[in-house]
Amino acid sequence: MKNLKLLLSAFVLIAAFSNSLAQYGGSGRGVRPMIAINSGNVAGLKGVKNVNIIYDYSKMAVGSFRNEADYLKKKEDDYKKDKKDAGKYEKFKTGWINSRKERYEPKFEAMFNKTAMKIGMMGKNYATTADITLKIETVFTEPGYNIGISKMPAYIDLECTFLDKDGKEIVRYFVKNAVGSSAMGFDYDAGSRLVESYAKAAKMLVKDFMKKLKKLK
Repeated sequence: MKNLKLLLSAFVLIAAFSNSLAQYGGSGRGVRPMIAINSGNVAGLKGVKNVNIIYDYSKMAVGSFRNEADYLKKKEDDYKKDKKDAGKYEKFKTGWINSRKERYEPKFEAMFNKTAMKIGMMGKNYATTADITLKIETVFTEPGYNIGISKMPAYIDLECTFLDKDGKEIVRYFVKNAVGSSAMGFDYDAGSRLVESYAKAAKMLVKDFMKKLKKLK
């Protein structure tokens, strides 16, 4: 009887794990990351050495919520139900907002430079001087979750617009389903998952325009 219970428990865990893989494709959510040019042409990036990178989260949807304010209100209501820790929501909100400047943006910049260094391009967050500006607008965020036996990686959708010194658009990219999760599996908080989403997005963006620039005569 004891062995039977162990076998049943193992079966439940395997089934849950398999279901998670089936639902999320083993690496994301069953939908592969995609990138495409919405308008403009990468030709305007040829010869660019210095890029000013700025970020915008003002029009961001989160999960099933059409805007961030509604998402945060739901989180606040959920935390209020736990009367044992009245300050838990404020701690969550502070981490949610601060992670942008402290984690996501530095990670995006680092991966941008790691990839773009091959063509001698360097990006700097909120630079005062640069050849062009890259505006990263996060339009959608799925925080994902990790509860041990089941997890859903985070993913983000970005609109990435390169602008010249006069603010005129050079090329506009759309990055969809930039999946983020820790390879070690210790990404129990949303920030540790989303930071990898921004790294993924930066790599996707740079690799695509580098590939297209290489084809130019």
